[in-house]
Amino acid sequence: AAIACVQSGDSDVMLARMRLNGCRPTLAWFTTATWGWATDNADTIPFFLGGGQWHENFVYSDKYFETGKAVLEYGKEKFGYMGSYDHVVSYAMPMLIVELLTSFFKIADSPNVTDTLVNRYEEIRRSLTNINAHTIFGPVSFNEYQRNDGRAAAGMQWVQKGNATAFQLGCISPLDQADVPIVIPSPSSLPCPPGSHLDQKLVEGDPAILADKCTLCPAGTFALYENTNLQCQQCPEGSISLEGAKYCVTTKDNLTSVGLQVLGIIFVVISWSSTIGYMVWLYLKRKDPVVKMSQPESLFLLCVGAIISTSTIIPLTLAEAAPGESTRGASAACRSIPFLYSLGWVLMYTSLTAKSWRLFKVARNAELARRVKISVNEIYVMVAVVLLVDVSILIAWVVVAPLQYIRTNVSTTLNEATGVMTVETAGSCQGSPNDVSMWAFLGPIIIIHVASMIVTNVILFKVKGISDRYQEQKYVALASIYICELLLLGLPILIAVQESGEARYIVIAGVIFLTDTGVLALIFLPKIRYAKVGLPEGLTVIESFRIKRPSRRDCSVAVSSVEEIRRRASMTSNQKLAPLTSNRNLTSLASLTSIENASSFTRISSENASSFNMSFNGNDSFNRTSSGNASSNRSFGGGNASFIGNGGASVLPTILSVHVSAESSGTGEENAEDVVESGNDVNDATSHKPSVQSLLHCYTLEEIKESGNDVN
Repeated sequence: AAIACVQSGDSDVMLARMRLNGCRPTLAWFTTATWGWATDNADTIPFFLGGGQWHENFVYSDKYFETGKAVLEYGKEKFGYMGSYDHVVSYAMPMLIVELLTSFFKIADSPNVTDTLVNRYEEIRRSLTNINAHTIFGPVSFNEYQRNDGRAAAGMQWVQKGNATAFQLGCISPLDQADVPIVIPSPSSLPCPPGSHLDQKLVEGDPAILADKCTLCPAGTFALYENTNLQCQQCPEGSISLEGAKYCVTTKDNLTSVGLQVLGIIFVVISWSSTIGYMVWLYLKRKDPVVKMSQPESLFLLCVGAIISTSTIIPLTLAEAAPGESTRGASAACRSIPFLYSLGWVLMYTSLTAKSWRLFKVARNAELARRVKISVNEIYVMVAVVLLVDVSILIAWVVVAPLQYIRTNVSTTLNEATGVMTVETAGSCQGSPNDVSMWAFLGPIIIIHVASMIVTNVILFKVKGISDRYQEQKYVALASIYICELLLLGLPILIAVQESGEARYIVIAGVIFLTDTGVLALIFLPKIRYAKVGLPEGLTVIESFRIKRPSRRDCSVAVSSVEEIRRRASMTSNQKLAPLTSNRNLTSLASLTSIENASSFTRISSENASSFNMSFNGNDSFNRTSSGNASSNRSFGGGNASFIGNGGASVLPTILSVHVSAESSGTGEENAEDVVESGNDVNDATSHKPSVQSLLHCYTLEEIKESGNDVN
């Protein structure tokens, strides 16, 4: 602190030496601060302190004037000039004498004023020690040293009042009269605030020795804390700052790296390539029973759906924009993501749903011995209806509350050791900022997807007895479980990494890729294997279905002797055979083991009996002749019923009733009865495409006889 009782010239010398020494005093109290020197050195006096007897802001009054300033204004009006505080003191002194005399004589009944003033003057003067007067100058009272201690002296400081930029002499004491607060310590003596540093040039050259000597940090530097340093710190590499920065800034934009974007495109290429490969295999194997019975139209739609679904990764890659870039393209990509993924999913699963429904419907009607014809167009209609509902919801979503690409602040982290603040932002596809939530549209879409999955699995469960060669119940169930596992794993991870653009991208792209390729692999790879291995040895296409009604017993007949066969045959010698009912539409021969005096009865298959024709005459017995060129005739003659085969054995086999609905590759839906009537071989897998389960039911002649049915 600098406290000086000096004249004007002395003040200038002292201040010059203080600047040269780099002094930054806490305060400076100069007698000259309230003199004319102050007004002559306006650039020097900021925050200087001084003292005096009176300040124009004093609000003391008497019965004539409200304030001392009013006295000065009155004097200016009367005499033409503005007086100083001496004018106020000059006015207050006679007023004080008047009050002194009034108080001295007020207790005397008949005061002799003249005698008292001449002979008792000292007594009057001493009575001043007991006075306590209120004057325009303020309260007046005297202590034992005859000093006025009625009030404190007027303390003053040059400060900026209100919003004024110029410094004015404000009153800081007495406190009941102060109009500004005192400023101590001076700005010059304080540490520089964050974002600035002490400027040596200002310390040595600024006239205002008590004014602030700090300057802002230049761009590229920072000052994190209060300091008295002569310069700021440089920003670490990779960070930036503007002028006056408290810290340097680096940004984390969470943009997807080029490497991950390339990986996403690789996902698309792999998925598309494998899907196109499956489609090529479908075309090349279009005549294979496995492909025909699996309804290639539905499988083709499944592949198209997978291609569309995987295409979602492309707009997912494009749906981002760096800070400051236009988000128009990114927002357009956001809106295309639900379109592609939802349509692809619906096409994949509704094609499986329609395919499974077709298989179930034909199989159910086959059990009831009813012919049913389901065209491919019906499958297309089912798929189109679900797609139409899905597309309607998606269009409404785009119109009412379209997705937008929005970048938001995720976090702000300050590393105090380095002075670097990391501002992390993340961009994502978000709903429009209106009252309509995107869940109003996303919810129904999810319901459609889940419902398609459930319905498909339920329908396939009903036909689970059909061989895995021709239906996908097991594999679709595995695919559904596989998808659920991916979602159960992917969704929590996606929520956890929502603020990381790269992590979010790889999770979404990975789930889409694994879902599409996984479902196709589970559907197609078993079919490719079955087509490559071919039919099991000795089985026809129909027999390869391996289906029995659960209500029928295993009816393989244990034949121990020719006599047993003949005994059964004799039971029908006088029996009028009635038409078979229910599911017994087609009689076929099953294999028998070798019998005495007879060669083994050979199992009918595509290798030794491609077709047979039946003819009847009026007899109750029948013969069947098998020929080597895969044709046979059946006729009735006299005697007991007997079977005439190539080996000459007289045997009677167990009757197999097989009902099959087969689809010709050229004309549409036919059942096995149609095939027989047309003269075609029911076991010929190259000319017919079975589309439903073969139902094998076994009947002995004894059962036929007891039921009264005609073998025809």
